[in-house]
Amino acid sequence: RMKETSGWQQVFSSPRLDWVVERVALNAKVLGGALGDRDKMAAAAACGEIILWALRDDGNGSEIGLFRLGVPVEALFFVGNQLIATSHTGKIGVWNAVTKHWQIQDVVPINSYDAAGTFLLLGCNNGSIYYVDVQKFPLRMKDNDLLVTELYRDPTEDAVTALSVYLT
Repeated sequence: RMKETSGWQQVFSSPRLDWVVERVALNAKVLGGALGDRDKMAAAAACGEIILWALRDDGNGSEIGLFRLGVPVEALFFVGNQLIATSHTGKIGVWNAVTKHWQIQDVVPINSYDAAGTFLLLGCNNGSIYYVDVQKFPLRMKDNDLLVTELYRDPTEDAVTALSVYLT
């Protein structure tokens, strides 16, 4: 935490992990969040495992859970209070703060991603851009999978290697 009057202060220190941390994600307090006084969160990932902690203002933290993506985690980040893990192999994992549910979804291999508001956009190697509204955490009724919607498909199926999204 950065305070102008005293500089940087340690807010949380995780317990010693048995694996080398490859990815870290942090989020700041989100007003009106689902975790009440625990709206600050930190996550660490190595290989296909992700550990998520809820942080409190007093410097203590509690483990929310250990999640497995099953493949190496290439990116780890928050969209609001939702934790997102992606892999170039075509898997995404979403932990939803409201439902407190971890969901893994297979998609086309992922080359790029961006978040805009509550939307997660995925640029894939088949020329498609997919999106998921992670705030609503929509699930398909027939199989309880994430509702991943195709937003665009390149007619020549050139891979989408970069995404940059800005919503007004």
